[in-house]
Amino acid sequence: MRRLRLITLLCCLPMTYKGCPSGERQEIMMSKASMIKHYLLAITLITGLGSGCQSMGDKKPGENYSLIMLHLEQNNDGTKYSRKMAVYRADPVIFYVNSEPFLSTADLEQATLMEAIGGFALQFQFDRHGTAVLESFTTSNKGKRMAIFCQFTEPRVLAAPMITKRNATGIIRFTPDCSREEAERIINGLATAIKEIKSKSK
Repeated sequence: MRRLRLITLLCCLPMTYKGCPSGERQEIMMSKASMIKHYLLAITLITGLGSGCQSMGDKKPGENYSLIMLHLEQNNDGTKYSRKMAVYRADPVIFYVNSEPFLSTADLEQATLMEAIGGFALQFQFDRHGTAVLESFTTSNKGKRMAIFCQFTEPRVLAAPMITKRNATGIIRFTPDCSREEAERIINGLATAIKEIKSKSK
């Protein structure tokens, strides 16, 4: 009952996405749906619902699950909607993003560690809803960064690729700011989170 009340409350909340033009209602609705899914995922993981996740409530990200959130770059407007982020620890690049993620773990279908020339890459495949959101945001926000924030043993921006074209594939592939060992931990943790949220959505 408490969970149902929270869902109802979230659905009734007004949604204002400062990084988007006022006319982009489709993006706003998609972002709102994604935010609701993100909160439901957080509830599932933190409370440890389900027999297959008995002790997850006592675990921190990185011990047996990981979380990702994608934030869109925007100007610092001095409000709660602006969040300062830094990417690339060796030579940090500082920028501001909208504090509300437009995609999260709840929108993931699969996360994969890929071999790449000179190293490795991470690939995220989003579900049907996530694919539609990604297409909408990449279509109307060319020239902006897309911060890929991950929480595993520590919170970190793994990458911040520039949006250069419309992405209708539902797939993003990038070189992360992490070691291979950390990448494997992230992928395994995301697999656990994806499995858990899917089991609760059936």
